[in-house]
Amino acid sequence: MRLIFIRHGDPDYSADNLTEKGKREAALLAGRVTKWNVKKFYCSPLGRARATAEPALTALRRSAEICDWLKEFHYKTKDPRTNEEIMCWDLLPDFYTSDKKFFDKDEWFNSELMKGGDIASRYREVCDGIDGILSEFGYSRRGMLYTVKNPQFNPNFDPEIRRYQLVSSKNLKEDTTLVFFCHLGVMFAVIAHLTGLSAMQLWQGFYVAPTSVTVLNSEERIRGQAFFRVERLGDTNHLTNGGEPISSSGYFCDVLQEKI
Repeated sequence: MRLIFIRHGDPDYSADNLTEKGKREAALLAGRVTKWNVKKFYCSPLGRARATAEPALTALRRSAEICDWLKEFHYKTKDPRTNEEIMCWDLLPDFYTSDKKFFDKDEWFNSELMKGGDIASRYREVCDGIDGILSEFGYSRRGMLYTVKNPQFNPNFDPEIRRYQLVSSKNLKEDTTLVFFCHLGVMFAVIAHLTGLSAMQLWQGFYVAPTSVTVLNSEERIRGQAFFRVERLGDTNHLTNGGEPISSSGYFCDVLQEKI
């Protein structure tokens, strides 16, 4: 199974829509999405995500299932140092690095900071949301792994030595690709759940640009058992190829701009 997460285009947050630049980004993205063999599309209910999905869905004459849990993870909590209300994942580095719980996949949402808001239950909503979709396609969560209802034969696995052949092309039949139009915060929450990381590590340590493409695959090295792995993170080839600068919205540095 392949999961593709797309961050919305360059945002006009005040209008919950896209800027003119964001609309150009979405048009370039559509040219890429329409070439994929997608089983089903999902979308956040927020306007900027819907506007990002619209060009591709219109071209394909498809629709997306709107999932409330895919809206941005924009929940607030109280800073224990100041008692001020802050966004739960917008922290300065000195604060983020001061609490070891932030780096623990099972404890970050039980930290003093997160207890100042309803963060643990909000994170559970996201985890339950993605697990509910995966279960519809035969992937049921068991601890950290997923049990696959109808596993496919993998021609690269040698059962005698229980090893995979490390060839450059696997020639696997991939018949289930799901695409999610959403937001940076919720996307990283999902990836944290799928890969066994603290969401705080992704929120604080990684960036994906507007309309970027992030791909995860279910590696099924043992028949009937799957674990998700990130194949690419924040890919913006459609922007570079289309001559559109990469947006740094949500980032505190200049983004590397490349020309073809």
